[in-house]
Amino acid sequence: MTFITVIIPFNRSKRYLKDCLDSLSQQNLEDEEIILILNGVKEDIDDLLAFYDLNITIKSFENEITVSKARNEALKIANGKYVYFIDSDDYVYQDALAKLINVAKATNADFINGERISTFFIRERFDEELEKLVEKGNYLLTKNNLSDEEFSYNLLVGDKTDSLEVLSVLHSLIKKERINNILFDESRRYLCDYDFMTDILENIDSFVGVEDALYGKRKSDDSINLASLNQEMANDSFVIYVQNYKKAIQNIKNDVLIDVMNSKLFKYYYENFAFDFYSHPNNKWRNEYFDMLSDLFINLNFKKISWVQKRELKAIKSHDKNKLRKILKLRINFVKLLEMNSIWRIKTAIYYKIFNKKEINNNQIIFCSFIGNYYSDSPKYLYEYLYENYNDKYDFVWVLNNKNVEIPGNPKKVKRFSLDYYREVARSKYWVINGRQSDILVKRDDQVIVSTWHGTPLKKLGLDIGNIHSRNPNLKQSYIDVSKEWDYLISPNKYTTDILKSSFGYQNDILETGYPRNDILYKYNEDKVNQIKTSLNIPDDKKVICYAPTWRDDEFVDAGQVKFKLKLELNKLKEALSDEYIILIRTHYFISNNLDLEGVGDFAIDVSKYDDIGELYLISDILITDYSSVFFDFANLKRPILYYTYDLEKYENVLRGFYIDIHEEVPGPLLRTTEEVIDAIKNIESLKEEYGDKYDIFYERFCSIDDGNASRRIVEKIWE
Repeated sequence: MTFITVIIPFNRSKRYLKDCLDSLSQQNLEDEEIILILNGVKEDIDDLLAFYDLNITIKSFENEITVSKARNEALKIANGKYVYFIDSDDYVYQDALAKLINVAKATNADFINGERISTFFIRERFDEELEKLVEKGNYLLTKNNLSDEEFSYNLLVGDKTDSLEVLSVLHSLIKKERINNILFDESRRYLCDYDFMTDILENIDSFVGVEDALYGKRKSDDSINLASLNQEMANDSFVIYVQNYKKAIQNIKNDVLIDVMNSKLFKYYYENFAFDFYSHPNNKWRNEYFDMLSDLFINLNFKKISWVQKRELKAIKSHDKNKLRKILKLRINFVKLLEMNSIWRIKTAIYYKIFNKKEINNNQIIFCSFIGNYYSDSPKYLYEYLYENYNDKYDFVWVLNNKNVEIPGNPKKVKRFSLDYYREVARSKYWVINGRQSDILVKRDDQVIVSTWHGTPLKKLGLDIGNIHSRNPNLKQSYIDVSKEWDYLISPNKYTTDILKSSFGYQNDILETGYPRNDILYKYNEDKVNQIKTSLNIPDDKKVICYAPTWRDDEFVDAGQVKFKLKLELNKLKEALSDEYIILIRTHYFISNNLDLEGVGDFAIDVSKYDDIGELYLISDILITDYSSVFFDFANLKRPILYYTYDLEKYENVLRGFYIDIHEEVPGPLLRTTEEVIDAIKNIESLKEEYGDKYDIFYERFCSIDDGNASRRIVEKIWE
């Protein structure tokens, strides 16, 4: 007899299914069968399934069915002694399923389960994130003095999973004979485990909970296109939860399990519901949700709660909203008082409570480029056009972390996250930014946000990225949240327009005007070029190479910070090219480390902190890049571009992926070694001829709107 049947309903997201199957293949399973229910699947997954040496049986349904029906269909053909349910967007960690199987073989128990943890992170990141959870004391359930049955119930309810998830069938080995003819309710779309599990628990005699056997319950990193069922039902989750909780409690006869469920219910109230109730006056939290909670609590007795919690419980049971609000006011304000020990919290409190209540200056515009680190990019050129033509009409403010930067017109400068910054953000009618605004900021009803973004995309952005390798697990959600507040988004071409719409889920106006930052590439003279070269101490007799690599998602050290390892061997370039060239090194603004140019200082110049990369383009004869969008802008000059793509397969297939076919569409050669780069530079004239036709096609598609007048077109649309 087959020992274990693994049941996986699958509807969408091949990349999530890959994570799931990867995790199962690493469990060293023996005598297993995997039943994969293809539930209205539109993707071709044959190539993925062929990759695994797993005993997979497939049952397909052309149209989408519920998860309940998919599980029932699998149960009909399951042959295992034990059945194990896993969702296709989840995964098991570090021999977790193998641990459950070993316990099942040793004990022959009816029900064996491990712990579920809600997570955004992909499997490869779990070890690192687990260390943080341990440090914060937020993990792990331990047996302590609990019996096997009591510990199993705690795992079943899931203290470390989403607050409203209880009695989950996931990550449990259940004897097939104990399931018998019990089925999932196929009419339910959400929380279909409740009825099934309450019936199962009546049929089971022995329980074993296994410590340190972990299951990752994925929170989708794309809540628009790939929302999990839990995320999908978020707006009605409390109502659905209460309905199912009541039904489950009526059917459960085990007092220990009821106590565990009640304990989690109170924890949910204390950590979540209370804050929603207090923060949202005159809405459903204060009315129908409170009524539902009060009715639910009135006959319940909670163990191990403090005297403060007992006061809140008494107010809820007596249906006294005013008393509960007063108690919560004391509790929540006390917590805030404890948190107010930092200057940062004091400043944000002033921003929310004072600055955001003052009148908006309808003639003030605040500009920010690359989180205040530079006076550069499209915000710079929009500002200079507005200053030259409308100086008497508008008040200008610049966000600059270095307030010594010289700016024409000497506008007011504020350091990011200073008290002055919050004051000017609150009172400015217009924000002009080239990235995502901080989620600390609150856009007021009469304010207008103009996002210029900062490049034609080559690598996947936002919602179009597959698995997230960034330290920020909410990266995709942040794209959605910030873009909802933008009133205008600037695009240089139709290609970029389409991508910005999909990657941000953007619904408002996109102005396809060209990039203001490229205006300088059409409006310059030799005096300007010589001035820039002189400022960088570049000899008149040397040609200039600009090397501008992008950052890698997997080389992060903290949110928004990356350690970049320079792979281009500068000592070899110096030896071969220094008689004719010097090289400028321009890294991405995310990169946190300084470059080590020891031994090549007379040949290589670190210009990573030079404010305006457009000025570096003007003095560069050749651009070397990899996957940075800089080459789209540099192509406006129709000068040679080389691509040093030493990790092309990894970047293309694992880290990000591209929007265009980099092998066929870019206007220059893909080079893998420093030697190939040197050879290409020595033969640059023949390469210009070789790639001439491809360059013309590329220019027409990506650069033809830019003509030096993008700033004028945007100002006429928004401000005139």
